[in-house]
Amino acid sequence: VHTTGVSGDMALQIFADAGVGLADAPTSVTLSDQGSQRLSIPVNAREIGDHLITVTLTTQDGNELRKVLTMPVRDNDVEISLTRQFALGVGETFTFDANVFAGLRLGTASATLTAGPLARFDVPGLLRQLDRYPYGCTEQVTSGAMPLLYLSSMAQAAGVGEPAQLNDKISKSIERILTRQASNGAFGMWRAESGEFWLDAYVTDFLSRARREGHAVPDLAFAQAMDNLRNRISYAPDFDEGGEDIAYALLVMAREGAASMGDLRYYADTKMNNFGSPLAAAQLGAALASYGDQVRADTMFRRAGVLLLRDRDNRKGWRSDFGTNLRDTAGVLKLTAEAGSTAIDAATLVSWVGNGNNNLSTQEATQVVLAAHALASPDAVPGLQVDGKPVNGPVVKRLEDANPTPSVIENVSDIAMDVTMTAYGVPEVAPAAGGYGYAINRTLYTMDGVPAQAPFKSGDRMVVVIEVQPFENVGARLIIDDPLPAGFEIDNPNLLRSGEVGALDWLKTKEAENAEFRSDRFIAAVNHRDVNPFRLAYIVRAVTPGSYHHPAATVTDMYRAEFRANTDIGTVTVTP
Repeated sequence: VHTTGVSGDMALQIFADAGVGLADAPTSVTLSDQGSQRLSIPVNAREIGDHLITVTLTTQDGNELRKVLTMPVRDNDVEISLTRQFALGVGETFTFDANVFAGLRLGTASATLTAGPLARFDVPGLLRQLDRYPYGCTEQVTSGAMPLLYLSSMAQAAGVGEPAQLNDKISKSIERILTRQASNGAFGMWRAESGEFWLDAYVTDFLSRARREGHAVPDLAFAQAMDNLRNRISYAPDFDEGGEDIAYALLVMAREGAASMGDLRYYADTKMNNFGSPLAAAQLGAALASYGDQVRADTMFRRAGVLLLRDRDNRKGWRSDFGTNLRDTAGVLKLTAEAGSTAIDAATLVSWVGNGNNNLSTQEATQVVLAAHALASPDAVPGLQVDGKPVNGPVVKRLEDANPTPSVIENVSDIAMDVTMTAYGVPEVAPAAGGYGYAINRTLYTMDGVPAQAPFKSGDRMVVVIEVQPFENVGARLIIDDPLPAGFEIDNPNLLRSGEVGALDWLKTKEAENAEFRSDRFIAAVNHRDVNPFRLAYIVRAVTPGSYHHPAATVTDMYRAEFRANTDIGTVTVTP
């Protein structure tokens, strides 16, 4: 824009970082007096990162006018994790280097390695997974913060943060959780409300642990949480199978010295065979152990072992305690180790837990990490060398694809050592549409109710309809994640309801537990308990002209992570 001085021809230079490519730009522009010129210069994304574009205009009198622009390049495709486990023999070496990133896109990949005692539990990998979990219900926030109370050094080695950052993560988690506490002391999944008794016990357990570790928890909020557990126990109905929430609440109260010994003995003596999960039986056992009744405690631990065997091949659907067989196994292992009980063979449970799962729920990951912490021995014997230097205890290394400095791990002990590596990143080849347990489809419609066809004009509004089809009648807490192409933005931060757009009067939509309309994606949490398909819909607008990658939409069972599905990736074009 010309505002003052001499008008006419002016030299123009435009430079960009290597991460973005620019089409040919003119080397000069001609500005008339008080006139302006608009230049359209295509930009091509090459590398992930924040890249600089520098524009310099030299006026007729020799002044240089410079503007530096930032062009962020992101990859919104779904990140995957790949876990590999092996034994490092006596005298053998292993080089941890960039080969671990094979098949992952440059700029998205990182990896963790742990070797030595309890390496099969992959603690650094799970801590990283919990830290980067992209959603944020109360259970997930609690699960992400719980291990940081005890494993700050391991979290630091895994790249989760420095000690001050970890303390800040814990404090912010406490603050976020307390925003969802209702007036009666209960906690809601996404907002302040009451309903999930097991969730109340889980959050109160975390707050209790945080207080014991020296973190600030408001006295009134904690007192209300404890009062809520007391009231729920006092009015708990009788049960023939279940009681998971009661057992957990009794454990939390026992650790705070607030449980009635009569209640603990009543449930152990009369309800031992009625508890619906191994973890519930073990939690009651741990509560009894904390009060010194080791005989009854071991009886409950043995009952937990029986239930673990019963449930090994039983994939339950909806569970009010957010659990799975793996979560229960890790939780039982942790509780028996903390209680010092030998009622269950720990080696068997370790073999069941440490089997190199790639995708764990937040519940599973947290309990596996806490089990590893409970089993860790402070008297570790040196057995490994890293780059020629001896290391006590487990080896933890982290590798980033931006700076893949290799490390050489050598086993100098007289026994084989476990090694677990987990690599994270976006795959170079996107998976085809498909899934396990579910199918998901994404369709764009015009506001007139007909399927939208590319190219789209800048300013066009469209309705995105997502349909999810369960394959089994099991029920689940689901997350639907639909990343936006860079040329689109969400137009109206509300889910469309049935009949709100006249041309789409056929559209019957599902009520979501929670919906988030972020700048780069749409996310919804849905509780669905039958085999019927359901739909969600929201409105987007085409904004910036260009051709863009459209990442796949996904649906995931939050607590059985192997149940998931994705659409195909695509491309969208926006014209001026």
